[in-house]
Amino acid sequence: MNTEIKTAKAVAVGSTLGGELISYKRDGQEYVWEGLPEYWASHAPVLFPTVGSTIDDSVKFEGKAYPLKKHGFARKQEFRLLEADSDRLVYELFDSAASHEVYPYKFRLLIEHKISDEGFSTTYTVENIDSKNIVFCIGGHPGFKCPLHDGEKFSDYKLIFSEVENEDVIYTTNYGGGYIDASLPITDKLKNTNEWELNYADYEVHVLLAKKLKSRQVKLVNKNTGKGIDFDFTGFNALGVWTPPKKQAPFVCLEPWNGLPAHLGESGNFEDKPYAITLEPGKKYSVGYKVTVID
Repeated sequence: MNTEIKTAKAVAVGSTLGGELISYKRDGQEYVWEGLPEYWASHAPVLFPTVGSTIDDSVKFEGKAYPLKKHGFARKQEFRLLEADSDRLVYELFDSAASHEVYPYKFRLLIEHKISDEGFSTTYTVENIDSKNIVFCIGGHPGFKCPLHDGEKFSDYKLIFSEVENEDVIYTTNYGGGYIDASLPITDKLKNTNEWELNYADYEVHVLLAKKLKSRQVKLVNKNTGKGIDFDFTGFNALGVWTPPKKQAPFVCLEPWNGLPAHLGESGNFEDKPYAITLEPGKKYSVGYKVTVID
């Protein structure tokens, strides 16, 4: 079920499938990727309870193996629309017998989307309703139209980070579902600079991943006009940048992650995953991102 919300200048649409925000338009201009299936059929899915690929689609919780696949299961579940205000949607998902087959914990997951004339925010809240500690990773996978306007090209756009970086940008593999492989080359995209020009050739592998950023804010803008979006991912530890390999798709994903794809040679124990979150019974954990239009 889709639900529309509006402000004076903006209109957005949320979906109970995955609790996604599937559209945000300001003054008629769409900013969220439309989800065309020939490129990528999603819009801005949540990644829970894992981020990225797992080795052979399997991880171990408390020493027992579970068939948990890439990016987890929440993005493919039907959420309940819990609240709907004029400028705000809140979606809710609980664990189930089916989820226990791949993830052994009891949880409540809320996704809140709030819009304004200036942009929108998405906030994830995980509540531990189990009698023991739960462990999870969580992230976002929002896609943004790129280019935004007719007559522009993907390569007209660049990322501008809020801080000058000196970061190794890591490729994930395009085989086996996108593992982190220490033998792969590391790019110098963010060596002593805060700018990263977009080029389809960089994405013939899989994901470009920066996991030691100083910045928690990045702009996606046209190099000539300066128009685009500002993306604030405060609270997240890593950022993935992705567009589908070999498709020259008219969008790019800025993916804020608390968690990383599997490393080749890792233990397979979920508790050992970088940035995994352990939450005590009765506690809540919230994190989110904010998008502001630059026009």
